[in-house]
Amino acid sequence: MRFYRIVFAVFLTIVLVMPAAAQDLKFGHISVADVILLMPEYKNIGTVMETETKKLEDQLGVMQGELKKLETEYESNYESYTDQQRADKEAEYGTMQQRVQEFYANAQKSLQQKQQELQEPVLAKLRETIESVGRENGFLYIFEVNSGLTLYHSAKSVDVTPLVKAKLGI
Repeated sequence: MRFYRIVFAVFLTIVLVMPAAAQDLKFGHISVADVILLMPEYKNIGTVMETETKKLEDQLGVMQGELKKLETEYESNYESYTDQQRADKEAEYGTMQQRVQEFYANAQKSLQQKQQELQEPVLAKLRETIESVGRENGFLYIFEVNSGLTLYHSAKSVDVTPLVKAKLGI
C-alpha cells in the first residue's frame, strides 16, 4: 500500500509540476540582418572598406599605367630594338605583369582580412547583446530566422529584434 502512495505522489508531482514548467519555456527569434545593418559600427565598416579599396585601386592603377607605358614603348620602338633589347623589354614586361597580378591577389586577400578584422568586434557586440537580452528576459533559446536553419517558428516565439535594437540604442 505504501508503494502505491509513493507512486501516486510521484505521478501527481509529474502531472501538476511538469505542465507548469513547460509553460515557462520561452523561445525567441531575431533577424540579425535587421539589427546589424542599423548598427553605427557596421555602417563605419563600409566607409573604412571604401577608403581601403580606393587606396588599393589607386595603387593598382599606377602599376597598370606603368605596364601600359612599357607596352606602348615596346610597340613604338620594336623595329629599332636589337634582339637582345626586345628580349630584355619582354622580360621586363613579363615581370611587371606578374607584379600587377600578385598585387591584385594580395589586395583582395588584404581587403578580406580587413573586413573580417572590422566585423569581429561588431559581431561580438551583437552576440553579447543578444545573450544579454536572452538572460534578462528568460529565453531558453533565441533563433536566427534568416539563417536557413530555422524551419518553423510559431506565433508563441517572441521576436527579440526590437529588444536587441533597444538595448543597442538603435
